[in-house]
Amino acid sequence: QYHRGARSIVPEARVADVRIESDPNLIMGKPDVYRRLQRHLDSMPIPFPATESGVELRFLRRLFDPEEARIALALNVLPEPVEKIHRRLKGDPPLEELRRRLVGLVRKGAINSGAVRRKGRTVPGYGKAPLVIGMFEFQVNRLTRETVEDFHAYMEEGFREAMFTGKTGQMRTVPINAEVVAPGESGGEVGRYDDLRAYVRETAGPFGVMNCVCREARGLVGESCRITDDHETCLSIGGSALWLRRMGKARLVSREQFLELLDRAERTGLVLQPQNNREPGFVCCCCPECCEVLSNARRLPRPVEFFRPNYQAGVDSGACSGCGRCLKRCPMQALSLAGGAARVDPERCIGCGLCATTCPDQAIRLHPAAQRRVPPRNAQGMYRKIMFERDGVLGTLVKGARLLLGRKV
Repeated sequence: QYHRGARSIVPEARVADVRIESDPNLIMGKPDVYRRLQRHLDSMPIPFPATESGVELRFLRRLFDPEEARIALALNVLPEPVEKIHRRLKGDPPLEELRRRLVGLVRKGAINSGAVRRKGRTVPGYGKAPLVIGMFEFQVNRLTRETVEDFHAYMEEGFREAMFTGKTGQMRTVPINAEVVAPGESGGEVGRYDDLRAYVRETAGPFGVMNCVCREARGLVGESCRITDDHETCLSIGGSALWLRRMGKARLVSREQFLELLDRAERTGLVLQPQNNREPGFVCCCCPECCEVLSNARRLPRPVEFFRPNYQAGVDSGACSGCGRCLKRCPMQALSLAGGAARVDPERCIGCGLCATTCPDQAIRLHPAAQRRVPPRNAQGMYRKIMFERDGVLGTLVKGARLLLGRKV
């Protein structure tokens, strides 16, 4: 819609025709296992659309061999015990081989895992993962240049449009420091989900830190970050921190170390983007050039429509000296100088507060947006909301019924 240079997504009826010439796995025009997997992933709350070039299939082939792709077709949107997946596959492969393959897929970041209940016991569960936040992020510390190039090509050819279509994102932007919010305009429940430092002080933890997959990806294609050399800028909380440590992706840190990492993000000029709910499992400290969300959102004519921030910057023009420091810190190019003072474009400001923390005149404060939104309580609520916006009432009811009946979605 906004990126006119992107090729449009291929209609369902044309997919097989487009791929016949370039995909040797297509026989008599029938979709191969990777095309079927693409369609299966596209049914998730976060889309996985088809493209004319088929770059999304190339990405899948890097993560799944044909047998693994067939197994992934039996996975649900929510993790399930291996026995249930085994029945769906009609016993092929044998149970222990299936278990081994699922563990292998988790280790290489191709699918999701989580604890589930079976016969009164807590057992490992396995489910399909979205591209983001999911398969791509799980490739941290094992990325290849080829995978990055495929991902960037996919972003250009269809995924960017799909990612920015919905009203509710997987991440949101919060003020880098609650102190930059204008006095008397923040308080009550707002402090619990918009004041990240307060949330960290109140939650039980544990806390983790890991490398930024976006910064790692840019480095692999020769685009080193110009803002920071630090790669450990992705933070996790609670069960997410423990899971990432088990996967060898993250290391645990103390609460005080976690808060220091937030302070370092403020000094460096990184945007805080927690998971879009009141109990976030992760917080990304994002560079506007490396971060796939920020760098692509900056190309939007009105980034505010995607982020829907609860705060926006306001400038006291009488106090502003027009030094221009805030212009350099703004990740969305929302600031300009007019009449010797900074001016904010409300259609581009995402309420991160980086301009306010660098202002030597203390002329910039964050003010509540006209419509403040309370994020969903947890990740499940967030994905239900995204699914509802994508599928509508009927589609969501159908998928919910299938889940209740133990069917695959």
